[in-house]
Amino acid sequence: MAFDNTYSGPPEGSASGNREQLLDLTTVLAPRQAPVYGMLPKQGATADLVEWTIDGLRDAVATNAVVEGADVGETGGDSFVGQFGNLARLGNRLQHFRDTFNVSKKQELMDSVTPVRLQEAEEKAASQVLRDIEKSICSDNPAVTGAPTGGGAGGTDPVAGQFRGLGTWINNNPTADDVAVVPAPFKTPTGNVLSDATKELTESRFNSMLTSIFEETGEQGDHVLVAGTTARNEIIDGFTRVHHTTLENSFATGNSTTFNQGDGTEINYNVEIFQGPYGVVKILSANPKCLPNQKRAYLLDPSLLGWSEAMSMGSTMLEDQGGGPRGYIDAMGTLLCKGPNGLGKITDFKD
Repeated sequence: MAFDNTYSGPPEGSASGNREQLLDLTTVLAPRQAPVYGMLPKQGATADLVEWTIDGLRDAVATNAVVEGADVGETGGDSFVGQFGNLARLGNRLQHFRDTFNVSKKQELMDSVTPVRLQEAEEKAASQVLRDIEKSICSDNPAVTGAPTGGGAGGTDPVAGQFRGLGTWINNNPTADDVAVVPAPFKTPTGNVLSDATKELTESRFNSMLTSIFEETGEQGDHVLVAGTTARNEIIDGFTRVHHTTLENSFATGNSTTFNQGDGTEINYNVEIFQGPYGVVKILSANPKCLPNQKRAYLLDPSLLGWSEAMSMGSTMLEDQGGGPRGYIDAMGTLLCKGPNGLGKITDFKD
């Protein structure tokens, strides 16, 4: 028996008169957050190369003792020493971020599920620029000096200025980029970087990274670990505390801490706050689209970082030449790293 069905038509057939249904709903499946950019202290910039100075203290001396009655410069006395011999200047280049938007005049008049209009296009471009800034901050990019010519295979293409990312600043073996000129006392020590692919990401190794940072700074401050999904999951699996009311249960489960709750309840915690030997570490999820890979994590002290902006994010409308309204979102700034030796990162570990 033949049936009129939904397969016949259009333009001819039984399905030609069927209505279409388009739900008044649009889902944007893309993370928008920028946690690293958000935590950076902000300040202005007035030059293409933004520079700052860092200094340190000499090694402590246990034999600093002066003979009684000896004047400075005499035998048995101390001598004059310049106190700023280790003062160093670091710098980073401004980077200009931009994304454009335009909507035709006809589309502006249409009633659509997703409002494809100027305001929505402008807002989407702003979200995308913010993600670009976050990805540049979290990248391994070297600093690049902008130039009107000199790039490309023929050496004639213009070069866009680009700032140095966190992955290059926090580097225990700088071999490229002008970060190699960071004086030895301020370079990131090997202990601040967990990169051995043959070792698991254990609590002991994580504590060793905190120890290395403390040995550089001597500060028991609060840190923030911004982690990719793989790194964060590894921390949750390996560092999660299970609280028990009996000591034998604590020993049986190994990696746990015993608290007398008084009600016999067993509580599992995701590690949002990690109490380390030298301070507290708050663990945040990074924007997964803004990291080199999902094993990457940065252990940051916001006081040692900053964002210097020559131009805050804004919108500029261009002339409508007949096709429809158009414009662009742009921002200009650079990453400040005031102490590479006080920061850490995770780049690899055994799954």
